[in-house]
Amino acid sequence: MKRMLGLRLSTSLATAVALAAAVALFLVPAAGATTAAGALNCPLTKYNPTKYALQLNQTVTCTIEGASDVSGLGTVPVFIKSSDFGNTTVTGTVSGSGASTKVTFTYTGAAGGCNTVVVAYGSLGNNSNNSRITSGGTAAAGFGFVDASGNPITICGSPPPPPPTPAIYLGYADTYYTHGSPEGFPWNGMSPAPLVIGCGVDPNGGGAIADICPLIAGTTTDSYDAGAIRIDNTSSTASMPVTGASVAIGACTYNPWPGLNISIPAGGSLVLTQTGGANPCPSGENVVGNYNFDTSEAHFGTSVCGVSDGIVPVVSLTINGTPMTINDTGQILNSGGYDLGECGLLNEFHSFVQVF
Repeated sequence: MKRMLGLRLSTSLATAVALAAAVALFLVPAAGATTAAGALNCPLTKYNPTKYALQLNQTVTCTIEGASDVSGLGTVPVFIKSSDFGNTTVTGTVSGSGASTKVTFTYTGAAGGCNTVVVAYGSLGNNSNNSRITSGGTAAAGFGFVDASGNPITICGSPPPPPPTPAIYLGYADTYYTHGSPEGFPWNGMSPAPLVIGCGVDPNGGGAIADICPLIAGTTTDSYDAGAIRIDNTSSTASMPVTGASVAIGACTYNPWPGLNISIPAGGSLVLTQTGGANPCPSGENVVGNYNFDTSEAHFGTSVCGVSDGIVPVVSLTINGTPMTINDTGQILNSGGYDLGECGLLNEFHSFVQVF
């Protein structure tokens, strides 16, 4: 009985093992089931199940994966095929071997591009596939042309939409003499609220950083005595990048925002003001503490109250990748060319005035 029971157990165990192996074999996906040979892979968002979204004049570096059919070659032609505006050929660099072969190429979206294009390699008929874009099934892969807002471009040769136009204002923030009252901020009450690059805010992205601004005596509230530059994005659809800002007043050059890189959303506003740190003016100016945008102290020549020194602040900005210069002819940033604080006019606050 023990032998027979052992035989039955052995037979049952063998059957179970065989069954488990069969199930495991069924569950393991076949090699290459996710990514087919010749799959186009680009660091772009998806345009549709077979194409990546590409802007006009945008440069992108992509790979074609599993390109074993060109293994062993150094370079191959890569064709960007369009029935609308013709084909473009770029050079692809081959690396790896066998199933690990990759073709790396760089393409700049045609200035007059539209609709969609197919990417082929080695020969015009050897299309890349979309298995890296969408799983299940394969089809010819490529690019779909879009504008800056991600909308498809359907008319060939159409110029890209113009960049958003900024509206620029200058003002002065003073909570030093108002003992921390928010009424000292010219951006107080703005709707929607602007992104303020000031105390404790990173100019590269707008996140939080260590706050090194001076404080209102006896409080933990930042004390502001600083010029303020406000930039409004007047577009209702497109964002607007701001990547540089500085102010020159006579011998003083202020740049409290090194590494500035902020994208203002459609309809949004950005304010640039003090961030803490040493004042850049020459010694002798009446600045005590980390007021690094105290532009009211940048007065030269005459210091007679009510008499301007005649020095016009020059504001330099880089918006939409283009440098621009604005002359503060109203001398808002340097309080009319003399120091109000030395003339009994203690509050230097100035509401925003549009200058561009």
